[in-house]
Amino acid sequence: MRTNFMTYRGVRICVLDFTHVSDDDTALAAIEEAKSVITRQRTKSVYTLTDVTGSRVTPRIRTALLELTKANAPYVVAGAVVGLTSIQMIILRGIIQLTRRRLVALSSREKALEHLAAEATGDGKA
Repeated sequence: MRTNFMTYRGVRICVLDFTHVSDDDTALAAIEEAKSVITRQRTKSVYTLTDVTGSRVTPRIRTALLELTKANAPYVVAGAVVGLTSIQMIILRGIIQLTRRRLVALSSREKALEHLAAEATGDGKA
């Protein structure tokens, strides 16, 4: 399973572990799993941390990520993405523009967890 929940500072966070994915089939399966897990949650109840460290992106993966982001919109309050290359950062910006989602790119899982916990508890943005 590449999609799991964890609790950080009392906040339930859905971790999408897309690390070190080098082929489309593995990526598409992981994206589909994430979609299935998140769309079973209550609306506006999910904070996501997506880690793409060491993974590549292709046109098929980019399209699947866009569809995942759209499908999860009713369920996700805010999300953070870590492990982005320069090209992946450009793709993320495009996804944000197309979906108008609250996603931020951060440099580490720790910073992402802090950011999401602050978002959830109303302590401002980390």
